[in-house]
Amino acid sequence: MAVGIAFLPATLLILTLVAVVVLRSRSTATKLACECALLALIGGGLLARGASPLPSAPQLATLPDAAWLRALAVVWWLVAVRLVATLTTLGLGRDVQSRKARLFSDLLAGAIYLTGILIILNTVLDLPVRGLLATSGVIAIVLGLALQNTLADVFSGIAVGLEQPFHIGDRITIADQAEGVVVEVNWRSIRIQTDGEDVATIPNSIVARSQIINRSNPTERRAASVEVPTQSTARSETLIALAGQAALLCPAILAQPQPSVVLKHVGTRTTTIGVNYYVATTAALTPAKSQLLREIRRLFHYAGIPDGHKPVPADLLAGLILFESLTPEQIAPLAASLVDRRVDPGAAIFAQGSVGAAIFVVRAGIFEISEQRENGSTLVHGRIGPGEYIGEISMMTGEPRAASLTAVTAGEVLELPKTALQALLDADRNVSAALERSVQRGLALLDRDAAARSCQPLDASGSLLARVRSFLRFGAGHHSEG
Repeated sequence: MAVGIAFLPATLLILTLVAVVVLRSRSTATKLACECALLALIGGGLLARGASPLPSAPQLATLPDAAWLRALAVVWWLVAVRLVATLTTLGLGRDVQSRKARLFSDLLAGAIYLTGILIILNTVLDLPVRGLLATSGVIAIVLGLALQNTLADVFSGIAVGLEQPFHIGDRITIADQAEGVVVEVNWRSIRIQTDGEDVATIPNSIVARSQIINRSNPTERRAASVEVPTQSTARSETLIALAGQAALLCPAILAQPQPSVVLKHVGTRTTTIGVNYYVATTAALTPAKSQLLREIRRLFHYAGIPDGHKPVPADLLAGLILFESLTPEQIAPLAASLVDRRVDPGAAIFAQGSVGAAIFVVRAGIFEISEQRENGSTLVHGRIGPGEYIGEISMMTGEPRAASLTAVTAGEVLELPKTALQALLDADRNVSAALERSVQRGLALLDRDAAARSCQPLDASGSLLARVRSFLRFGAGHHSEG
C-alpha cells in the first residue's frame, strides 16, 4: 500500500530528474516549455493528493506520503524559481552585450533564487528562518569587513552598469589607466583590449571614480593635432599654406571637418605652426600623424624651407625614380627642355581620354587625379604634390589616359615633352635599358604614389612593358611623332 501511495510523487520526481539531464543541451525555448509543463504536472500531482506547492503542517499531518509531497513542493519551487530567473534574464536582453555585461542580471537572478530558498525553508520545510536571518546578519557583517574591497568593486559595478557609460565593443579611455576596446564586464572588473594587443583588467571601484571617455559614442571620429617648429625666414602665411597643402595629401585625414592650421609661436628664430585635423577612427591616428609630418617636411623642402634654396629643375628630374639612373650630363638637356606651367585652382593639366605627349613633374601645389565614370559620377583616385610625376606610361605606350589631372591649389608643373626624351634616346642608346629598369621599379614601388599609378593604362596581358620597350629602344628612330 505504501508503495502505491508513493508511486505518483516518485514518478514525478524521477521525471523531473530525467528532464533536467536531457534538457541541459537544449535551446532556451525548449527548456522554458518543459519547465512550464513540469510545473503543471507537479502542481496537478500535489492537488490530486490534496496538497499545494505551499503545504502546511496540518495539511500534511494526516497524509501517509507527507515526505514525498514536501519533496514535490521543494522541486516545484526550484523549477518555478529557475523559470522566473530565466524569464528575467531574457527580459533584460539576449544580445552579445547582455551576455557579457551580465552583472545586473546575475545579481537579480541571485536575489530571485535567495527568495525562493527562503520560501522553501520557511513554508515548505517549516524551518525557523527568523533565527537563521539573525545569525546571517552577524555573518554578513564579518564577511563585509573581510571583503570590503571586493564588495566595493561589486557595488561600483552596479552603479556603472545602471549608468551605462559604455558597452561591450566600445572604445574607451579610463583616465590615465588604459585606453582600448571593452571586451568584458563582470562582477569585479572590466577588461579592455589595448592597441598593443594586451588585456588590461581594471577594478570597478577604479572605473567608478575615474573619468570615462567613450571614443565610440556618438562617433568614432577622433580629433588630433601636431606642432611643427621650423627655423625659417619665410612668411608665416607661406608656412600655413604649405601645412594646409600637406594635409590635403594625407588620405587618412578627413575632408570634413576641414583641417585647420594656426600659428602657435612666432619667435626671432623659430616659428611653430599647429595643424588640427580629424581622422575616422583611433587606429588612423598614428598613420595620419606620421604621413602628415612627412608631407610637411617634403613640401617645406621643395619650397626651400628652411634654407631658402628651392630645388632647380635639374635636381627635380634627378630625384625622380624614372631618371634616377641618368648622369648629370644626361639630365641637363632634359632640364633645358622643360616647359614651366603655372596654374590656378581648378585648372586642368590633362583630360581623361587624351593621349600622352609629355611627362608632368609637380614643382609646387596640389593636384587631384579623378576619373569620370559612365554613370556620370566622379571617382577621385588621389592627389599628388611636389616632387612627384605622372604621365610617363601613357606617353611611352600611346594609350589614352584613364583619368584627368586638375589643380586643387595654385601650383606649378614642369612639362617634359616626348620629343626631349626621344632626343636623349637618339643621342645615347644605352639609356634605354636604364630607363626600362626605372619604369619597372616605379610601377612596383609601393612608395610610388598610388594615385599616380591608378590612372596609368595598365593591363593584365603583359603587353605594357613590351610597348614601353618599343618606345625606349626604337621610339627615337622609328616612332618619332615630332
